[in-house]
Amino acid sequence: MLSLLSSGSNAQGQLGNSSLDDSHVFKASLFAGQPSRSLPPGTSRVIDVATGANHTLVLLELAGNKREIWGCGDGTKGQLGLNYQKGVSEGLSPTVFRKIHLGLGESGLEHYTFKFIAATWETSYIVLSCEGKPDVVLSMGSNDYGDLGVGGSKHSPTDFHIVRFDHIAPVSERWEVQFISSGQRHVLLSIKSNDASLLVGWGTSRHGQLGNPSNTPFSSTPRIVSHQNDPPIISSSLGIHHTIFLHDSGRISGLGSNRKGQLQVVESPDLGNTDIGCTWNGTYVIVEGRIVYSSGSNSHHQLGRQNGGSEPVAIVEFPESLGHSSLKIACGSEHVLTLCSSEQVWGWGWNEHGNLGLGHTGDAPAPVRLWPPSYLDDRVSSIQGIWAGLGTSWICAEIDGEPYP
Repeated sequence: MLSLLSSGSNAQGQLGNSSLDDSHVFKASLFAGQPSRSLPPGTSRVIDVATGANHTLVLLELAGNKREIWGCGDGTKGQLGLNYQKGVSEGLSPTVFRKIHLGLGESGLEHYTFKFIAATWETSYIVLSCEGKPDVVLSMGSNDYGDLGVGGSKHSPTDFHIVRFDHIAPVSERWEVQFISSGQRHVLLSIKSNDASLLVGWGTSRHGQLGNPSNTPFSSTPRIVSHQNDPPIISSSLGIHHTIFLHDSGRISGLGSNRKGQLQVVESPDLGNTDIGCTWNGTYVIVEGRIVYSSGSNSHHQLGRQNGGSEPVAIVEFPESLGHSSLKIACGSEHVLTLCSSEQVWGWGWNEHGNLGLGHTGDAPAPVRLWPPSYLDDRVSSIQGIWAGLGTSWICAEIDGEPYP
């Protein structure tokens, strides 16, 4: 059975496990109208999980290439849509995932499908696609730091806003969103047409995390961060005050603050980088698919150094037993998860809310195995994905039978 498991901070029900208590172990998230621990019927995979301060969105793929978005937690700023919050006011629980219904037809978007999701502190983003038409970017929720990307400071309640790029890109171009990344308060997209590729972003920008530092604390509409570099950028990861890019050549580059050493790893030699991630004030790079380098703040042991070393850049000290596992990384606010060859999840760092799922709230100074627990070793056939949020962790896994004895 395919299950979505979560642990950590849960003050507004953002783990979707029918509780408002922090979870110190991984528990299956619940979906309204579905049997316990079951994803919606026909779900083939969890494409993505996007988390804000107290809300969560999941993007699901169902049979027939159908896609749905489900959400839970706090929707009081509109970050989960007006229909979701209306349901809460009428007595529906915010502590289980519910399908997000948006009035796309009223905006002429009824034939579009969900492509990407992302979230900042109290704001959500949905990228829509439709064959033969430009991609559309929607934003919902708070606009405290220009998070909506639509200008101004206050907006009347509406289900969603459409982020426009007309002022920085030709209206005639058929732009396609290659990826979207979000930090605590800033957003970055790669958009591409037949003739051009741009990195664009909005939100907090004073530290240069969106390119040249500005005298204002944020940009409330999209601005050009850069024309795509050569070699092209294939992914990005965002902290609070910095932004990291992975180029298709394996090179990494960065923007923004280096006050806590978070850009030090960017200055290291190119060793064949294959994945990147950012905590709030740290940067992590996977080299050759199996070695993790880290730099930045280590206030909660999030650099993964058992000996507490003070080197600007160092290797995360995994147990030798991992051998040559292929690693993928997911970074939360101040904790890190790694998926090892789709078989095990290891993690380290901040654990105040039980976000590492270890059954306690003590920080982990070095990688420790999080999943599967020993009693499930022969019942977990594969791990499909991992995600990390603001004090939360997420695992999508195939489990034979009940997750817990």
